[in-house]
Amino acid sequence: MVLALFLLGACTKQRIIDTGTSEARFKGSMMQYLRADDYNWKLTVQLIERGGLTDLFEGKVDTLKAITFLGPTSQSVLRYLLDNKLDSVIRLTPAFCRETILKHVVKGKTLKENIAYREKQYYVYDPNQPVTGYTTFHTLAGGDIRAYLEKTSYGATPDVGPVQMYLYSMTKGVLVPLASPDIQPDNGVVHALNYNYILNNL
Repeated sequence: MVLALFLLGACTKQRIIDTGTSEARFKGSMMQYLRADDYNWKLTVQLIERGGLTDLFEGKVDTLKAITFLGPTSQSVLRYLLDNKLDSVIRLTPAFCRETILKHVVKGKTLKENIAYREKQYYVYDPNQPVTGYTTFHTLAGGDIRAYLEKTSYGATPDVGPVQMYLYSMTKGVLVPLASPDIQPDNGVVHALNYNYILNNL
């Protein structure tokens, strides 16, 4: 009986681990946001700095006060370095770093809510896909990307699940894996790419 009372008492205490609140907004520049998360963005920051693009990400370029960054994470940069038998970003030329980053930057701020829904009867790259079925991103390096939304299924019910955002590079002809859209520092928005993204596939 004493044991039973002990067990009942032990069940009344709940252990709660506070992991913080997930927020889309970041109070600070895009560069400050990236620098604040070494795990995801350390090597990306090094690419930006080596390419001479710090001012762009700090919102100090008058013609580009707001940008959309289709952000390749450190994991993508690291994979590129390993594949090319390089031990650090410093081994990459400033011109390469600049071009690489600019392939992922679009003028202005475009949130997920501003992206068009794909017409489901056509692939996004199909010539029959109407222009209302995607949103075009023109990167600062000259690439063309089609962004689009799709409603997903929940259980057996179609179109009632979460709305997913996708990217398709018309320049490279590949689907670009996206992880977290709509991270919003003061001078734009970051749509973080998936860890499996292959660098420069835009």
